[in-house]
Amino acid sequence: MLDRSIEFHSIIMRNPNKSAITLPEIPKGFSLRFYEKGDENDWADIQVAVTEFSNREEALKCYDYYWKYMEELKRRQLFIIEDATGKAVSTATAWYMEKENQKIGVVHGLSCLPQYQAKGLGRIAAVYMMDCYYRLMPGCPVWLDTQTWSYKAIGIYMNLGFIPLKKATYNEVPNEFEEAARVLNGKMREDKFRQFMELAE
Repeated sequence: MLDRSIEFHSIIMRNPNKSAITLPEIPKGFSLRFYEKGDENDWADIQVAVTEFSNREEALKCYDYYWKYMEELKRRQLFIIEDATGKAVSTATAWYMEKENQKIGVVHGLSCLPQYQAKGLGRIAAVYMMDCYYRLMPGCPVWLDTQTWSYKAIGIYMNLGFIPLKKATYNEVPNEFEEAARVLNGKMREDKFRQFMELAE
């Protein structure tokens, strides 16, 4: 869930993607699978629930981008499913883009329904997303842009090997590291904020 009560500043992070990652066990009652026809609706509902979009129609317009990459979608967009209901509760997409004639990883839509976040399912989705990157694009750096509103997720990203960047930018996203650090100080857990500042490069 985004915390819109604080100032918004963008944060750029990068993962070197040079090592295989240990995959956690999926909790009992849940399973993991990749995109299947119709999952775009669950994807949109998850994004609306975490307030990335105001309604399903708006989210689905964003999803239109993926249609021409269907085969890639089937191996890059994952969902954690609640077995009893068949409902997707968390999602992540190990996407990519071309930069200076090279592919780089670009994290898309890592989200978890708020009522399921205490179960660690968002973290599990993130770990399996990084496994996708290592299998499909080993050694290619993975970038993500986040924001102060998502400060609780920053700790997850750092645990996955993402490093905050003080100056670097990509995909026209502004780097507001100094402004973000000012907002995060006192908002993040003290140990996580200290890690954020120590890792930054």
